[in-house]
Amino acid sequence: MTYEDLLLVPYKANGRDADGMDCYGLVLECCRRDGLYLKDVVYCEKESEGEAGRHALNLGLVPVESARHGTLIQCVYNGELHIAYALNKKTCLHMTYDGPRVTPIFALSHPVFYEVAE
Repeated sequence: MTYEDLLLVPYKANGRDADGMDCYGLVLECCRRDGLYLKDVVYCEKESEGEAGRHALNLGLVPVESARHGTLIQCVYNGELHIAYALNKKTCLHMTYDGPRVTPIFALSHPVFYEVAE
């Protein structure tokens, strides 16, 4: 999957296109590029971690032990519920208020790994 063009997309709450994306919009686009179907939802950034886990399972995701390309990572980032897309077992692509970033997975707080159910 190529993602370099996504690094130029600005943050936009509930955004789903090149004019702006939120963290879930970026994950949706990454999944689409990898041929994975993921249900679109409006992601509430202030949900508690427990609620977020139940919410994520309703999206057709299955928990896994570790990250690899295409794994979705639910975490807390800057004190808010967040989701990222694993580029490999060590790095992920995610949307911040300052724009997209490639970040080491170990830098994410409380990561939980999911794969999209086929």
